[in-house]
Amino acid sequence: MKTVTLICNVLMAFLALSINSQETDIVVLRAIRGREARLPCGQGTVFLDGPNSFILWLKHDHDFLYRFPNEEYEHGLMNPDRVVETTCNPGSCRDQTALILKRVTNHDAGLYRCRVHYQTSPSVDHLIQLRVVDSPGAPTVYNGDEEVKGVTVGPLSVGSDLILSCRVQSKDPETEVYWRRNGVMMERTHLIRSDVVRADIHLYNLSRSNADSHYECLAQNSDVSEPLIKSIVIKMYLAPLTVQIRLDENYDFEAGIPRLVDCVVIGCVPAPSISWHLGDKLLRPTSHKEVNEGNYTVSTLTLAPSLQKSHYELSCRAHNSHMPSELFQDKVVINVGYRPTCQTGRVERVGVVEREAETVHCIVDASPEPLQFTWTFEDSKTLYTSGTRISANRNRYSSSLTWLSRGGDIGLLQCRATNAFGEQKNSCVFNITAGGPPEMPDCDITRNVPNHLTVHCRLGWDGGRPQKVYFQLYDETGRLFRNVSDAVGSYQFKNVPGHQNFTAVYYTANIRGRSPQVKKVLHSYSDVLAKKKIELERSAEIAQKWMPYVQTLAGIVTLCIMVAAITLVVKIFCTKLDHEDPNPDLVPRSTNGYFHREPDITKEDRCLESTNITTNPLATCSNVHNPLPYCPPTVPTCRVVRGCPHDDDDCLTGQQSYFV
Repeated sequence: MKTVTLICNVLMAFLALSINSQETDIVVLRAIRGREARLPCGQGTVFLDGPNSFILWLKHDHDFLYRFPNEEYEHGLMNPDRVVETTCNPGSCRDQTALILKRVTNHDAGLYRCRVHYQTSPSVDHLIQLRVVDSPGAPTVYNGDEEVKGVTVGPLSVGSDLILSCRVQSKDPETEVYWRRNGVMMERTHLIRSDVVRADIHLYNLSRSNADSHYECLAQNSDVSEPLIKSIVIKMYLAPLTVQIRLDENYDFEAGIPRLVDCVVIGCVPAPSISWHLGDKLLRPTSHKEVNEGNYTVSTLTLAPSLQKSHYELSCRAHNSHMPSELFQDKVVINVGYRPTCQTGRVERVGVVEREAETVHCIVDASPEPLQFTWTFEDSKTLYTSGTRISANRNRYSSSLTWLSRGGDIGLLQCRATNAFGEQKNSCVFNITAGGPPEMPDCDITRNVPNHLTVHCRLGWDGGRPQKVYFQLYDETGRLFRNVSDAVGSYQFKNVPGHQNFTAVYYTANIRGRSPQVKKVLHSYSDVLAKKKIELERSAEIAQKWMPYVQTLAGIVTLCIMVAAITLVVKIFCTKLDHEDPNPDLVPRSTNGYFHREPDITKEDRCLESTNITTNPLATCSNVHNPLPYCPPTVPTCRVVRGCPHDDDDCLTGQQSYFV
């Protein structure tokens, strides 16, 4: 492969030497020393007309530089330091046939020839005379008289003016300085001194469209090298474009039920602080999020208003710290309510009689008012009705259902209401049963006070119609003494002779009939007192009978408590003794924790009694409750008693006592 490449290069070099001397126009181009240069082949893009067409680059008509296309270069076989590439860089595509010089030196100056060999037409030559020049100075941008050190100017307020001046140090008279905004050329050169080139731009009455605009000052004195660039971005303080509370057009809030509400602020620079208000009350938001440097700010509020807050104004206010006098807000009026709930909350029993009209009232609490009521019986028949407001309560509504009862109308009847917040969750339930006369009442009659009689009745089921309690009181002669009736069954009778017995007769009744009557004999007040006295005496006798047993039991309990207390005291005392040192004189310790050595004993003090040495052998592991994987070492203990075993034994003069 290398041999083939060498032969091809020799042939192309020979071809270059044999180029006819036909005169072509020479284009003079300038390149900056030390910078990259891109030499174009011709005035525009060159299109090769076939697979056998190609381009040759030569210098001084005898130095072969490059062939395009070139398989060796495509496979990375050519030296990249000599010719970098002839294709475009990513993002900045240019003529693919251009010759790129990576780092221009004085040696690169000279005449370059680009010969285009077409497949179906004659070859064309393009000549370039390359001159090497010095680079101009780096552009410096001034905001008025102050140099812009960074890449941003501002922040500026809307309506302000801005004058930017770009200055370049250069002695080359062909140096150009100009401005571009977002890639579009704006202002050309103004020469102010022989060594300084300057270009100014004047921006009056800045608007939002100038925010984040990208301005570039370019300094250039070459044709094939990239210019020197100083970039500037204008930063501005901007009021919000929009402040919007997002509720998806649903302004209904169910009382006590939390709901998330977003407030979106777009276009505020810097990022705004956002506050929420419900009426005159300031609310605390749940979260605050900024996107794209605050250009898109979202504040989230968790709102669970009470019913009293209905028709209040919910507002979201955006505050720009650089525009304290301006108010940016969005506000909506919220509706607070709740779906219907059954007023009773229990199953109501309804008694019906065949071929008799029956009316059931379904009462619900709702806000706003129900749109409709739905009645459903066990046989799956469904009826739809409207409701009316109960005048005593503005949030209470009622719907009535009337039908002519027939055989088999027994079971559960359900009523369910629906309003703007949804359908009632738990239906109002009516248990339809066979009706008739009411149940018999249960009345308590007492005569605890002289000449007074108290009656309290507990009513049973009314049989499907309103019931009344009828109470009659007869004296000993059978004469009617009192006759009362009402729907409650609670009475207070005064001026009742205490020495007489009475007979009470009571029952309940409705339009469907009456319950069985109850008859009670009421003893005189003196008989009642005598009966209570007998009951008290009997209770006293029972208490006296059991008193010895109670006293004995109390004594036993007291004795047990005393024994337990004594046992506890003894146990504490014994535990304290077990922790004391059994031989304080044999193993004395100083306060600093070191062992103490007794002084030497004289001969007269030695022979007092016999000497006993008692040792404890090494213990074995005997902890069966919590066995250890090893046997901890046990330190043997010794007790040494001073003296001689016998009176006639001689004790060594140098004997000493040590305690361990």
